[in-house]
Amino acid sequence: MQQSAVIVCSDVNMLPAACCTLLSVKRNLSGPAVEFLLLGIDLKPNEIAEVGNFARLHDMAIRVLPYNTPDTALQARGRWSGATLARLYMDLHIPDHIERLLYLDADVLAVAPVDDLFAMDLQGKALAAIDDYVMAFPQKAGARQRKIGMGEGGRYFNAGVLLFDWSACRSRGLFARTREIFEERSHLFENNDQDALNVTFDGDWLVLDPRWNTQTGLLPFVGRPAIIHFTGRKKPWQATVPWVHRRMAKHYIEDLSNTPWASFCRQPSMTGRVAGFLSHLGKRIGGLTRLARTRAYFSNS
Repeated sequence: MQQSAVIVCSDVNMLPAACCTLLSVKRNLSGPAVEFLLLGIDLKPNEIAEVGNFARLHDMAIRVLPYNTPDTALQARGRWSGATLARLYMDLHIPDHIERLLYLDADVLAVAPVDDLFAMDLQGKALAAIDDYVMAFPQKAGARQRKIGMGEGGRYFNAGVLLFDWSACRSRGLFARTREIFEERSHLFENNDQDALNVTFDGDWLVLDPRWNTQTGLLPFVGRPAIIHFTGRKKPWQATVPWVHRRMAKHYIEDLSNTPWASFCRQPSMTGRVAGFLSHLGKRIGGLTRLARTRAYFSNS
């Protein structure tokens, strides 16, 4: 039987959200056992202990893989932070017996069964992913691809949800190659490690249905999201929660309520709720052309 795992990378700032991400996957699995891994970025012993406490509270096991930011990441240029780069080093820490790996950003929640991902035929590819929102805008997507050194006319994926044939990644040294690309071209990458991964897997990944990574801008066009990705700066656990995600805040509130992390969730005031709705309405009215393009692209994906 194939050994599968889910992994989230997190420093102390996103630790509560990362644990909620893993818990959401556990709740939406009914098949064979899946391991839950957390690449803990520069975590202190007491912070690792809190992960264990959270896991026990929710009747699950989370294995923390300690990760200390390497010098090459600390010296990274521009927008590259140690936390952002951790994903590119996770191959050095994942247990050898893992064959299939689902990587999730810490601002992701599973909201429907995800068993199909672990049984999916990847058709010989080392990666399966979902088109990034930018693909709805060909000129912008093309400019990004040319800048970072991708082939013409290809597709560019969002790296918030990545399904790996981990055996293939390991045997082909794909993450070591990605780190080399980072060192060569980091000054070209506006989208951090997502750009580096797209260069490595250029033209060699399986395109998944958008329901497996329903980014914020795709919510109006995806009928049955399985994994929601809270892209953008505003998150459901913040007082500035976007109107479109207002119902998702309860997941974090409930799951963190009996933990020392309860204050991680900040609820908006009534004035904030009204302002959020008006802002949402204004964006919908002001961005009709953008919405139409996004609908046209992702409805046919």
